[in-house]
Amino acid sequence: MNRFLFLLLLLVLPGIMQAQTLESILKGYHAAIGGLDKYPQQQAVIIKAQTQGGGGGQKRPMTFTLKAPKSSRMDLVIQAGLTYTMAYDGKQGWSIQPWTGSMDPQPMNADDARDAGRTIKLLWNDLMSSGNDGSSLTYEGKDEIEGSEVYKVKSRYADGTEIIYYLDVDSYLIIKWTTRSMNSGVLDESDMFLGEYQVIDGRTLPYVFEQKMNGETMSSTYIKEYQFNASVSDALFSMPAKQ
Repeated sequence: MNRFLFLLLLLVLPGIMQAQTLESILKGYHAAIGGLDKYPQQQAVIIKAQTQGGGGGQKRPMTFTLKAPKSSRMDLVIQAGLTYTMAYDGKQGWSIQPWTGSMDPQPMNADDARDAGRTIKLLWNDLMSSGNDGSSLTYEGKDEIEGSEVYKVKSRYADGTEIIYYLDVDSYLIIKWTTRSMNSGVLDESDMFLGEYQVIDGRTLPYVFEQKMNGETMSSTYIKEYQFNASVSDALFSMPAKQ
């Protein structure tokens, strides 16, 4: 082999091996969750859950309504007659915050709207979208989380946001993802731990989500039910007129 071809291989082979590794990880993940055909685009999914603050205490009812590729809504019952709503219609984010004394919907700023829009990733994450949402994926090697060996796959967005997915090397299921993004000029980092996977109707889905920041649990969400193929109007995601 001449010197030129040898040098060319040194430059090209790492990229080929990385692409093959990423492709095999994605293939393993897609098979582990039941196949991408089980999660079609343009169908709505309703997720019934309960959430609890990091310090424990009362569990409150929460409903996520998701519609790929970009629409999402979260309704959290604070108490009887008072519900916090956060929604994104694909272009605009808005919320209803009853603790402000008003039940009028309010538009979100750009950072909050971005975060609201990414609620969709509770179900349709970057490993399923394959870059269709503007993200780019790279394989970042192996790591270890709580004694489990994991693959690391990083998703990058044009706005600088990074989401690192950690997949168990045996099951290929996501056990954690870390989000890094700028909010009001400050870098925020949070971890989401996924667990209690169950197989329902051929889909392997997590039933516990635990969000942490700086190692401290901020909230725990316990899924009660996933309702696939739900009938949901697009109007549900649009900001209503003020009362």
